[in-house]
Amino acid sequence: MKKRKQQYRRILITAAVLVALGAATGYWMSGYADIDLPASTVASDKPVEHEHAESAAGSNGESNDRSASKGHGSMDPGAVDDDMDMESNMDMDSNMDMDSAMDMDSNASMDSSKDKDSVEWTWPAGVPEAGKTGKLRIAVTNAAGEPEAALQVNHEKLLHLILVSQGLSTFMHLHPAETDQPGVFEVPVAFPSPGRYKLIADFKPRGGDQQWQSAWVQAGGAGTRQSEPALTEDKKLEHSAGGMSVGLSFGGAPKAGEAAELTFTFAEGEAGGEPVRDLQPYLGAAGHVVIMDAEAERYLHVHAMDQAGGPTAKFHAVFPEKGLYKIWGQFQRNGRVVTVPFVVEVG
Repeated sequence: MKKRKQQYRRILITAAVLVALGAATGYWMSGYADIDLPASTVASDKPVEHEHAESAAGSNGESNDRSASKGHGSMDPGAVDDDMDMESNMDMDSNMDMDSAMDMDSNASMDSSKDKDSVEWTWPAGVPEAGKTGKLRIAVTNAAGEPEAALQVNHEKLLHLILVSQGLSTFMHLHPAETDQPGVFEVPVAFPSPGRYKLIADFKPRGGDQQWQSAWVQAGGAGTRQSEPALTEDKKLEHSAGGMSVGLSFGGAPKAGEAAELTFTFAEGEAGGEPVRDLQPYLGAAGHVVIMDAEAERYLHVHAMDQAGGPTAKFHAVFPEKGLYKIWGQFQRNGRVVTVPFVVEVG
């Protein structure tokens, strides 16, 4: 009898051990031991790691898109004064080295294709101090990384360079000259005051769409830049420039994402006298209009719809988002380019 009881006891102990081992093995195989979850957790509560990975990738992609939307990628020296609108008043200081002074980005808002050309910005002698002239070299390469030797003449120039200060109080429209090297352009640049400036190269590859690439540059040293006036909406869209009174009107209040018609009206004298009818074509158009948002992230460059010499010039544009925008209208009269700035609120 004792022997039978001992045998039963051994069988029970063995069975208990086997049951315990089976439970432990199942627990380990389920993966819960690795993530420190209670064994009672059901499968639907278990974290799904690949979902976290996809979310991270989506976040990175969104961030990259925002960075890309900010922009990457030689002039007629006598035209600098006519194409400049400088209102900032800041002290001069020494310049920074090239690596810290340039902040390049690739803007894809006009063309989101992967076959865009790229732009390399270099200053052979370094970024110039404010008030001094330095040479800017712009090299345009195609999607294969080869020199872009087939740029199309666009409004009488192969390359347009737009330069604005961070607060948009300074504006320049320059035209780099092509060098002996294909796709390489050079232009003298003089920053009027220390601060951060955006450079925009506007061009059109032969057989392709208009593109633009941009980069930020720090001129005159860091830490000395004075604040530019805050951008505020013009209470009255009428200004004096080049001996004329220039007004700007819209068919209706401009709205983001909708086509807007911009009409410039010209009259003699600051008070607005007789209509002006002798405007001259400027770079193959009756006028040019450059538009940028308050953050200098969104850029539009449009041209007059006809070749009329006045008293009006009409343009079409689509403002991408709501907010403040600065508009520079450029027109030519008596051989001189007149630049007229306006600030509008887009709803």
